[in-house]
Amino acid sequence: MNTKEIQYNIHTIFDDFSKENFIYDLLVAYGISKTSITRLKKGDFNLSKNENEILFKKKVFFKIEDSDMLLNNIDSISKDKRILKHKPRFAIVTDYKHLVAKDLKLGRNLDIELN
Repeated sequence: MNTKEIQYNIHTIFDDFSKENFIYDLLVAYGISKTSITRLKKGDFNLSKNENEILFKKKVFFKIEDSDMLLNNIDSISKDKRILKHKPRFAIVTDYKHLVAKDLKLGRNLDIELN
C-alpha cells in the first residue's frame, strides 16, 4: 500500500465518520486485514480488558478518554509496562475532538484536531 492509497483511505473515514468504528476503519486504512479487524472487534485480538481501550499486539494501543490532557496521557501510556510488554507500534488517545498519537518505536508525536 502506498502513501496515496493510505491518504485516500483516511479521507474516506471522515466522509462517513463513526466513533464506534473509528479505530477499526483507521486500521483498515493502513492495510490491516478485515479478518483481523473482525477478530479484534470480537475481542480475540484485544489484549486490553479495560473499557474504551484496544491493545492489538505489535500494532496499536487505542484509548478513548474525555480529558483536556491527552498529550500528558500519551506520555504516561508510552511508559506503561502493561502496554509496552505487547510491543504496540503506536499509541493513540482521543476524545473525538482531538487525537494524540505516538510512534513508540521512533518517539514521534502527533497532536491533531479531528474535524
